[in-house]
Amino acid sequence: MPGPRRPFVVMGSISLVAFLAIVVIDYLTPVPPRQQLQAARGEMLALRAAADSCRAALDREEAALQASDTRLDSLKGLIDYYEGLDSRGVPADSYVVYIEAFNDYNEAVPLRAAAGDTLRFHWETCRALTEQHNVVADSARALAEELGLMRERGEFGPE
Repeated sequence: MPGPRRPFVVMGSISLVAFLAIVVIDYLTPVPPRQQLQAARGEMLALRAAADSCRAALDREEAALQASDTRLDSLKGLIDYYEGLDSRGVPADSYVVYIEAFNDYNEAVPLRAAAGDTLRFHWETCRALTEQHNVVADSARALAEELGLMRERGEFGPE
């Protein structure tokens, strides 16, 4: 290796070794319980916000799905009405409106099924967030009890 680059390589190597030593020491040094509790509180707040946001989005999706169901029921009722006008079939003067409702219904059914699947997936995601929040909360509560920080109502925090 040429002479002028050698100092940079040596400095870079020393810096890398020092960085790795700091990372390893930091990893091996236990985190104090109060610091663990603070981290758990932050994680709980983030998980609570995510779960609340998820629940609000889920409520909106549910409302949209219910509106879709109402529309499908309306279209189905309209189709049944036109099909029931004459035992020989839909009257010619009603056929354009009937076929439009029929096509709208047939296009909406697969979209409704997909929306139901999406809602189910989002519900499971919200449930997982809530469960994760509860696990962190239980862990934080146990740590707070261990540190003697629990209040009478089972809450923890500065007294």
